[in-house]
Amino acid sequence: MPNYDLPSYRSAFMASGEYLLHPELLETIPLGNLRTAKLLNRCISDTLVDDPRCDPNLSLVVRVFNEAAKLQRLFEDIDKQLYGGKIQVIVVDNCSRDRSVEVARHHGAEVVTLPRSEFTYPRSMNVGVEAASNDLVFLTVAHVRLSSSLNLHAGARHFTRSDNTAGAFGTCLPDKGASYLERWAAAGDPTLFLAQRAKSIKKCRLGALGATGAMISKRVWNELGRFDEHYQMGGEDTALAKLMLKAGYRVVQEPAMTVHHSHGLGFKDAVKQYMHQLATREPTQFDEERIMARRPDLRANKLALEAETRNSSES
Repeated sequence: MPNYDLPSYRSAFMASGEYLLHPELLETIPLGNLRTAKLLNRCISDTLVDDPRCDPNLSLVVRVFNEAAKLQRLFEDIDKQLYGGKIQVIVVDNCSRDRSVEVARHHGAEVVTLPRSEFTYPRSMNVGVEAASNDLVFLTVAHVRLSSSLNLHAGARHFTRSDNTAGAFGTCLPDKGASYLERWAAAGDPTLFLAQRAKSIKKCRLGALGATGAMISKRVWNELGRFDEHYQMGGEDTALAKLMLKAGYRVVQEPAMTVHHSHGLGFKDAVKQYMHQLATREPTQFDEERIMARRPDLRANKLALEAETRNSSES
């Protein structure tokens, strides 16, 4: 991955406006241009207090399952990052049957295969972090878009400032294909999240260190026993954040690390998703049927792949 220098003649104000990668997605949020975009721009400006040219080397772990087109778009965002350190990309592939592995290798990523039968959320992340060559690790998924060209710098700067920083995370805004409900919901808590400056958290709320866009220290991850694989259905990221705080480490809430991430949830699926998130406060066993029941994007992906397979066999 290429390294970039931030032109010294640019002011932080200019950079904040220029470095948004997907302003059109902010327009889908009610009052998105007036409130959300303005707040996100301010957050980006704040990150430029620290020079991106001083960013440390980073390992970026992406989890993927049959998402070649989305993975390609994520690589486009990664290539646009203004980041001073070297970026190692590791793709944890869950035995995809599409072109996901081909896309990953085309972009120079290292591919680690996790058999479908062994998949759980914490297992996939532990496999990715284990393969990382650097102490600083960014965790995400293939169906995410980075909100700005300073996403990675926004998190990394907290680790260069303090050896005691163990984790950093942002929030999620709607991506392409977000439902009406998801777009309206983004005008609430996620926009309020952006209204706060970067700060160390004192306790973990729901979604803390969410691995759609979180940065961790591999050293601390290893010291604290890695992601707890008892949380097979999720919640292992927030559980690790709690251990970090208990051990005296710093976990940073960084609004400029915000990503675009949606599942296309209608009202019924949104209720299921919220109940699932509440349930992940405690360890739960992996159940693919329950995941499919609340995720319309996964159901659509499965149907599309089945149709493609049928067409291939008939031709």
